[in-house]
Amino acid sequence: MNSADLARQFIDALQALEQGDEQQVGPLVELFARDARLINAALKLAGKERQGHEGARQFWLEYRATLGQASSEFYQMTANDEAAGLFWTTKGSDSAGNPLEYDGVSLLVFDHEGKIVLFRGYYDTRQMERQISAG
Repeated sequence: MNSADLARQFIDALQALEQGDEQQVGPLVELFARDARLINAALKLAGKERQGHEGARQFWLEYRATLGQASSEFYQMTANDEAAGLFWTTKGSDSAGNPLEYDGVSLLVFDHEGKIVLFRGYYDTRQMERQISAG
């Protein structure tokens, strides 16, 4: 399977988590390698990253808890033999029900077995903070 197909599996699993409940995190976690690293702008600012399957589970459950309702629209993908870049807009609400919308890019790097070894999310944390504090 090529990296574009693997990225589409990731998109499908993420959207299932967004549209479902916490139980949907399992299929998303299974896309990650046992030694995977997950980093996003907020975690990086806090000097943290998540690692492995348990780290992936924590990461995506935190995502789900932060965004009470969310829907990510992926509007562009670029891929090579080992990685994919996903450009997206996420719309929804924070955990208090306030409207939220932000844009970003996610980088997925795959190992030879097709598992995600690196997930790195880029977005403007100030954009999200302004919306949450305004709500």
